[in-house]
Amino acid sequence: MASWLAIIGGACLGGCAAPLAVNNVTDIRSTTGSRGIDVYEPKRRTDASVPEFAGDQLVEVRTFHNPGGGGEVEMAGASCSLEASGFTATMTSPAKVRVPLYRGQSSTLAVTCQKPGYQKRMITVAPIDATRQARLASGMNGGILGAVIVAGIDAAADNSKNDWRYPVAKVVLEADAAGR
Repeated sequence: MASWLAIIGGACLGGCAAPLAVNNVTDIRSTTGSRGIDVYEPKRRTDASVPEFAGDQLVEVRTFHNPGGGGEVEMAGASCSLEASGFTATMTSPAKVRVPLYRGQSSTLAVTCQKPGYQKRMITVAPIDATRQARLASGMNGGILGAVIVAGIDAAADNSKNDWRYPVAKVVLEADAAGR
């Protein structure tokens, strides 16, 4: 009985473990000739029609594995790359990557990670409208009537200046067949 309690307790602690620390920030490499974070800056100087630069964000890239069905466990040391329209980056997980934001025109990120003993895996991370998400979540707290009122407000709002954000890039790696 005591051994089962230890296993259950260990599983609970493993699921509640703090995220691994990230000690540095990875910068992107522009593929457009830009020298800064705004990858559309060279085209903007020529008065070309490009998305409005809305700042930057540190996107977390984290890798996990599932050892023996006991839940996902974060692991460090995977070689990862991030690609999007106008930029790339390479890093070792866990990592934070500074990426540009262009509100609703922000690019989807393609994140690929690999580590010896695991299969290579690629995921995509799409930006979300954080302003709209927060607005609608607050309406849900008011029940059905609150949700209806907030949905009406959201429909009438000018959402062109909303804050857009990327969620954490969570890459779950599977062990190679030979490593099982």
